[in-house]
Amino acid sequence: MAMLHQGTRWVMRVSRLRAFETDAGRERFVAAFEDRQLTASASRLSRWEYGHSRGSHRLLRAYEEGTGLEPYLLFAVNDRQRRIAEDRFAGEPSVDVVQAVEAEDVYEILDRAVTARPVSGSDWYAMAAFAVANGYFYLTPANTRLLARRLIVELARSIGTGYLLRFEALHLLASMSRLDNAMLDELTAMISAGTTGMFGDAVSLILRSDPEVGRKLAEQLRTAESPVARQGYEWITEILRDRAPLPEPLLDRGEVAARREHLCQDLPAWAEAHLEVEVTKPLVDNALGGRSRLVRHEASLLMMTAGVQDAINGSLLDAFESETDPVWRTRLANLNEYLIPPPDPERLETLALAEQDPEVRRALWNSRAHARIPIEPGPGVLAQLADPTAQGGVTMALGLSGSIDQQLLDRPELEDVRGMLAWWRSQGPALRL
Repeated sequence: MAMLHQGTRWVMRVSRLRAFETDAGRERFVAAFEDRQLTASASRLSRWEYGHSRGSHRLLRAYEEGTGLEPYLLFAVNDRQRRIAEDRFAGEPSVDVVQAVEAEDVYEILDRAVTARPVSGSDWYAMAAFAVANGYFYLTPANTRLLARRLIVELARSIGTGYLLRFEALHLLASMSRLDNAMLDELTAMISAGTTGMFGDAVSLILRSDPEVGRKLAEQLRTAESPVARQGYEWITEILRDRAPLPEPLLDRGEVAARREHLCQDLPAWAEAHLEVEVTKPLVDNALGGRSRLVRHEASLLMMTAGVQDAINGSLLDAFESETDPVWRTRLANLNEYLIPPPDPERLETLALAEQDPEVRRALWNSRAHARIPIEPGPGVLAQLADPTAQGGVTMALGLSGSIDQQLLDRPELEDVRGMLAWWRSQGPALRL
């Protein structure tokens, strides 16, 4: 039986209370527990959610099925929470899956992974957890690199909970030496080839959350003669420096609290669920006022997983548009990236086209991409595609929304960005699951 971390238990409680808003949701939850020979009594639920009992594969799968969460999402959340709490790379899943996952199913997933057939984020996690728990995986060297590259590329295309599941699967597989080396080789090749713009935050966050990977990559690139590889080395060392304590200015706590209260004024009761301590408001405070991007990312990701982001969506863009302080505009734009799908893609597109700040513009385009509704390449979009300082965000948005066609690729003024556009087109739109 595994320890369930506070963030995991909070997602369990919030998701259950949200399901209990309707009779149908309550019935589905109780049925999921009965199917797994568990009792969904008030006292038992309280013990699990308040940390007085340890978790198991059977329990977490019952919660996932009963609340509509993707399979293995709570497992991935708990892995992530353990890594944050212990500040170390975890080489095994935090909740045992070996007794419940069949080897035949895992190798069927593996066969799909190395033959370019669909593999969901849940499949990736189940395969990785099984492989790591058993300590082996029968892979040829060619398939090892293929698996590493596919997972990194899919991570770049994933949004929402599909991203979280693949990210944790990557961390588990990287604990196996052959796959760790393959991942380093693939990341080195991507950086050396100058293609990191295609992968954006996915690669960046790998390096931020696992500094050992960053150090190994930096060592491989440090003596490289290629100018692009040298730039990659400088980029990685900058990311590693960003993990240092207090990398950003401290925001006034009163201002953080005031903005949080404004955003949370209409939160439903399920979204404000407490455990042994209050959780929701401190998470919003971290998402807005955290002193590093990684702290803000983790808080926002947890709120997104629990569906709390949906409950504040009506005021996020309003707050952003009324804000004049550049730091707060950036924080609000970043927070909006975790609202999937966004409720007003046209408004996001208009704001992204008018935005001058590079980070805010990137965040707005990333939010727009999560709508998976095609973007019309009008004059404003074409102007940003031709601008080296703006093309990264809009290119990714076009790719994730499935908006790149041959007509766009053939435009003569887009020579510098054509390779990146072609890559996104070849990969297909965003992966939600």
